[in-house]
Amino acid sequence: MLQETYMRTKVFIIEYAVGSDKGFDGFRPDTKPILKEIQNNTSYDTEVVFYIPNKKHKLFDYLKKHAVAVISRINPGNLKEIDEYFQFLNKLSQENIHVHTHPDVMINLDFKDILYKLKDTYLGEKSTMFYQKFDDFQRSFPYELKKEKIRVLKTNYGSTGEGVYLVCLNEDNSVTSTEAVNNEKIHFKTLDDFITDFSWKFEEENESAVYFKEKKGFVSCKYLKRIKEGEIRVLLVNNEPISVVHKKPQDGEFSATLFSGAQYNYESPREAKWKDVIDLTLKGLKDIKPYCQGHDFPLLWTMDYILDYDENQNDIYVLSETNCSCVGITTHLEYAKEVAKIFKKDIIIEDLDNILISQAVS
Repeated sequence: MLQETYMRTKVFIIEYAVGSDKGFDGFRPDTKPILKEIQNNTSYDTEVVFYIPNKKHKLFDYLKKHAVAVISRINPGNLKEIDEYFQFLNKLSQENIHVHTHPDVMINLDFKDILYKLKDTYLGEKSTMFYQKFDDFQRSFPYELKKEKIRVLKTNYGSTGEGVYLVCLNEDNSVTSTEAVNNEKIHFKTLDDFITDFSWKFEEENESAVYFKEKKGFVSCKYLKRIKEGEIRVLLVNNEPISVVHKKPQDGEFSATLFSGAQYNYESPREAKWKDVIDLTLKGLKDIKPYCQGHDFPLLWTMDYILDYDENQNDIYVLSETNCSCVGITTHLEYAKEVAKIFKKDIIIEDLDNILISQAVS
């Protein structure tokens, strides 16, 4: 067993064959640049492997033998057997393989309910709710909407604006629901009609799930009208901000995703105008750390914010989501160097482990 651990020499990226995130060669466009930087800046060899559900046992045995670390680069939305995949990653971690990002971290930080968990911290907004069951939604959400006239509903797991709805109660008590992914508007004559129609969106729990238990449902958030000014994304590698991305929606739309036509502008986190949001991000890491469950912060992740005003009309930033399962850097491949730095740290630890193993053997 000691010899098997000692012989591990590779860092792997795990991909999945299906998805719209592939280049012409079948790989994610940022996969090879990340591995190239790791190989150039450490003594590790690198390799890309594909996760195939019915061949996962063979892949596990191969990685167990050769992997110092694995980097998961699979968008969970592309994988039906996502709970099994998270179990697969956890099993690798139990073999003393560094897993980036660990599934215990992804199950917390890559879901919208983190906004509910953080609602009473510096990062959050106090009116945020999380509805796991339709009965609770049916009982409470109409009260919220009548009070504020407009709310945002976010499915607990989704990306690119899918499952995010802007819900407006109109003066004639009709309801307009706008989905962020395509800005499609649906009108309902009454609030009851909207609630009834929304019921089918609540999915049943998968009783056999290990990781994805109690993760179904919707998060209800305050509508922050300054979304028109854009969403501010802080891109991090572990606990280090490496970029600030200003995501500006198209005129008249509330979604700030590329799929909805938003414009992305990348800037340095050292720019003076981003000092407040960077300070908030670094301060907020202590509130997020418990949800990492003893593991490192994600390898490559984002904290997204929307501007609001405090009671004195000063600018404040409100966390709108975190993303950590498969954040892309295709348009800025130079960030691969920042990812590779983590493995410089890992190699020091790995070399120390090897010395200790050699001493134990001798």
